Amino acid sequence: MSGGRSGLRLAEVARDEIRAGRFQRSMAVLTGFSAVVSGIEAYVQHGRGDFSDRWMWTPVWLTPPSVAAAGAALVSERAARTMLPLAATLSTADGVIGFLLHLRGIRRMPGGYGLGQYNVVMGPPVFAPLLMTSVGVLGFLAAALRPEKLPGRIALGDEPEGLPGPLERLAVQVSKGRFQQGLAVTAAGFAVLSGGEAYLEHLRGSFNDPLMWAPVFVTPPMIISAVAAAFDRDAASTVLPLASMVTFGEGLLGFGLHLRGIRRMPGGFSNMRFNVTLGPPLFAPLLFTSVGLLGMLASILRRSR
Repeated sequence: MSGGRSGLRLAEVARDEIRAGRFQRSMAVLTGFSAVVSGIEAYVQHGRGDFSDRWMWTPVWLTPPSVAAAGAALVSERAARTMLPLAATLSTADGVIGFLLHLRGIRRMPGGYGLGQYNVVMGPPVFAPLLMTSVGVLGFLAAALRPEKLPGRIALGDEPEGLPGPLERLAVQVSKGRFQQGLAVTAAGFAVLSGGEAYLEHLRGSFNDPLMWAPVFVTPPMIISAVAAAFDRDAASTVLPLASMVTFGEGLLGFGLHLRGIRRMPGGFSNMRFNVTLGPPLFAPLLFTSVGLLGMLASILRRSR
């Protein structure tokens, strides 16, 4: 019983910390996780194209500094205020540039945009680079937050100092309960990108497994609940947590199914390098877990109005 009470108490403390905008280290971990997933996925996908364009290397090169900045933010608030925004800016810019380059790649295919339905499905994944911007968004948010209180340390009741203007305003909004709507809309936006990319990738495989429809079915409820949460306080505390947990679980399920798909390829895990490159994108489903986590965070944040 004492263990159960301790667990509940820890959960309450974590909730209070998040509601007060004190989850910088947790957000830094999520930023690093997203950077690893996005970087590996970019490496595997661009490996299929044999890195025929030097720009294909940029998301791979940006992964180590992004992870390093997120790691530094765990131990240094100064690093969270300086290194993390820089890494976030580079990741965001690279995602936008990658999106434009993928559009250019589709235009250069036979038929170009005139065969858009075919070329968008079979060409470079159009939404994948924009998912790279999730690293930037999470990094900016982490930089604007306050670190969690540690035992024996003074409570951090003041607003963060030393931030650039936009990040300082964001920090104030989070601490004053004015950011729940913004984070909910952000979760909805990344749900659109994740769901759209899952639809196009699974369309390449002709949806030959009924479970390939799961991320497509999960996406609309996540989007609707997140948008509803931006307008209605009750939706943020009831519908959004449920949709976020389902989305998070679907990401884990997809990861397991993609592992199964690789195991079923000739050579299975013993031919991992080849099968990971040409098989189902291993880490892509985990982007849904990031969307689910964003939604859950949004549902916990306090709201001033």
